[in-house]
Amino acid sequence: MKRFAFLCGLVAALLCLAQNASAQYAGPIHRNGAYLADARGNILSDQEVLTLIGEQVYDETYVGASKQRKTGKTLIWSGIGGLVGGAVLYGVGVSKVSGQVNQNSSQEDIQKALQDNPGSAGMILGGTLLMAAGGVLLDIGIPVSIIGKKRLNWVADDYNARKGLTYQIGATPSGVGFALNF
Repeated sequence: MKRFAFLCGLVAALLCLAQNASAQYAGPIHRNGAYLADARGNILSDQEVLTLIGEQVYDETYVGASKQRKTGKTLIWSGIGGLVGGAVLYGVGVSKVSGQVNQNSSQEDIQKALQDNPGSAGMILGGTLLMAAGGVLLDIGIPVSIIGKKRLNWVADDYNARKGLTYQIGATPSGVGFALNF
């Protein structure tokens, strides 16, 4: 009876001490911006992502998707900056000539107002072009960012679907035992 109790105690102790190297990723991973994060919200390093999702998915999908997301966000913010800067520049140019012209002004009155305020025509034209460039950057950046986001979500969903419930009996980093990962 003592022998049986000793063996049961030994097995219980081994089960309590058993850990698997991937136990720190017991929960699912999710996208956090252009990166992947663990269940606690900690952003995973590139090496950790490579270990988790495998080399093929990492090379074919994750790297490109992360770059797409970063590029899309950069284009979006640049486009917003262009729109705001162009609107300010256009507004300054218009405000310089607006005191001299009104709705009933003739073409000659508008030309005279522009000649009296050198640079206002340049500001109006520059503001218009800057807003157009900002709009183009925004139009390109939004779909690029969305595509990168969807690809990163796919990587996380693929990992979470493959992970499932696994167990290991034998050698673990802390000794010999049984490790259950879910």
